[in-house]
Amino acid sequence: MGKIITFATLKGGTGKTTSVFSLGGILGERGFNVLLVDMDPQANLTSNMGMDETAIGYMGIKNLIEDNRIFPEEVIVKAPIKELSKVDVIGSTVALTATEMVMIKKPNREFILSRYLERNKLFFERYDYILIDTNPSMSILNQNAFVVSDGIIVVGDFGVNALKGIELFLAIWGEIVEKLELPLNIEGILLNKHEKNELCREYIEYCCEDEEIKRLLFNTYISKSSSIPEAELERRPINISSKNSKLYLEFDDFANELLERLNR
Repeated sequence: MGKIITFATLKGGTGKTTSVFSLGGILGERGFNVLLVDMDPQANLTSNMGMDETAIGYMGIKNLIEDNRIFPEEVIVKAPIKELSKVDVIGSTVALTATEMVMIKKPNREFILSRYLERNKLFFERYDYILIDTNPSMSILNQNAFVVSDGIIVVGDFGVNALKGIELFLAIWGEIVEKLELPLNIEGILLNKHEKNELCREYIEYCCEDEEIKRLLFNTYISKSSSIPEAELERRPINISSKNSKLYLEFDDFANELLERLNR
């Protein structure tokens, strides 16, 4: 099975879903087989991919989590964006909020997703990368995504509250993996909404005072840009909607940096 990468945060509005959307598009453009998994009940990634969670017969991550007998083919939408023939999606739904209550009652509840992927390993081996989007919490649903990941990308922006969220995530997840006797799998910290000003420069310096955060920070920062809402509105990732933009080059650099880390 290919690398599983989950994007996480404990603060909303940091650009996490945009990061998954953009990275998925770039990896697909490079010829990799990519599966995007939307585990956020807001289903923004699902909408970005042009999918309608209210459609009759719609199935997604909710069905997979609640019934391990579901075949992967039943929940995967093949290439919903025609320009990205190698990018498939498992969508989300607002009804996913109720799934959390179902999961709490199950034994080994943090491992439901990992057991499903292992049971269907031969199918999922067709993907080079599986990218998972989550909501800003440490819910049991999200813990399933974190447990199964080869690498977690913590997404923040240039604000004090975002830094608190990063520090809190590192601390809480560190305690959880110790309890579950799992290796710590945080791969890096991505900062979005960067601007070339003194405030952002000082923020980076402040972050780097913490040696662990400094080690995890990606060298690439993603700029604040109007190209992001435009890409989401067009239902096309940045590599299709704004190929010549600075933002595309930044996400391309981030992809290079991430793949280098994963393959070390």
